[in-house]
Amino acid sequence: MPIRIPANLDQRAAPAPIAHAATHAAFWQRDIAWPGKGLNEVRKERLFRELHLLLNAGVDPRSVLELLLKAQKEAGVRKVLAEVRDAVMRGEVLSHALERTAAFSEYEVQSIRIGEESGRLAPVCLQVAEHHADRIKLRRTVRQAFAYPLFVLCITLGVVFFMMNVVVPMFAQVFARSGAELPALTRHVLTASTIVREGWPLMGLGVVGFVGAAFLLKERAVWRRWSEKVGMRLPVLGELRRKALLARFCRSMAFLLQSGSPLDRALELSERMSTSPRLRHALQDIRAKVVRGSALHEAMSAHAIFDPELIAMLGVAEEVKQLDTMFQRLGERYMADVQHRTSMLGSVLEPATILLISVLVGTVLVAMYLPMFKLSTTF
Repeated sequence: MPIRIPANLDQRAAPAPIAHAATHAAFWQRDIAWPGKGLNEVRKERLFRELHLLLNAGVDPRSVLELLLKAQKEAGVRKVLAEVRDAVMRGEVLSHALERTAAFSEYEVQSIRIGEESGRLAPVCLQVAEHHADRIKLRRTVRQAFAYPLFVLCITLGVVFFMMNVVVPMFAQVFARSGAELPALTRHVLTASTIVREGWPLMGLGVVGFVGAAFLLKERAVWRRWSEKVGMRLPVLGELRRKALLARFCRSMAFLLQSGSPLDRALELSERMSTSPRLRHALQDIRAKVVRGSALHEAMSAHAIFDPELIAMLGVAEEVKQLDTMFQRLGERYMADVQHRTSMLGSVLEPATILLISVLVGTVLVAMYLPMFKLSTTF
């Protein structure tokens, strides 16, 4: 049932449920401490989870919004919550109130609308929370796997840069005074040191320019298609990215179908939610074929981004009318596969970065000491 508050209700009177919910003020204040001007994914997950609990408990939605607003101290988030509260007070449904703020995605707004129309708002809030929880878990797993190797790699590049700019030139002066013929490895290292010392400003500007261009163009369709095309071709990482996209797609489809959304509408919302141009193009084509009467698995078979096993399982699910359950199981399977691949990749990257340090630093040191060994044998 859509959540509406009569417009003529006296807003000054303290509603009865507030006294019951006020005991949780400290909890709400801790959870709704959103930084910045908007709502990040972690806070949205907690918000929808607590909305589920309160709606199940029969708490008045107006009381919930009032409590959230009083507990929030940041001006940006207070503005968002105040807009939602005011819209609900005017008699609008919750989905329209969320849509007006522009702080919630279309995926979230449409999900809440489906819950209102089907009378399953509390379960839908829980499903939205679980959706955000899955995305947060996947993002944290990937960051955890790459954090240490990236940190070590940055330290390694800093050490090598210092050696090339300070240590190697000192040895170069010694070798120049000796006049001895240098080994090939030493000459190559000295040449690399000269290039780094003379060209590091241009290298730095190039890196800054590339990062700046990527930041400015990240929303452009051409840049996103190019970056995805390059990313998908990377060994190991490309397959990991594809599996992660399929995991999010399957979980989203399961959630939307379980919420009562028609198949074509679920495909449309999943397409709008996806950040992958390749997947969005595939979903556009699949939805058009489904609307014309094609089976889902037949429409998906024309796109290589989907695994043959996934297509076959969905074909079986269509026959037994269990698409939502099958999407849920496939999403869990892909999520487990991504987490396993990420953990294995992190386990491999840690020793690989240590080996890289040893090779780079060892090469420089060996190149600098080889001429000394040669000079010591001549006397």
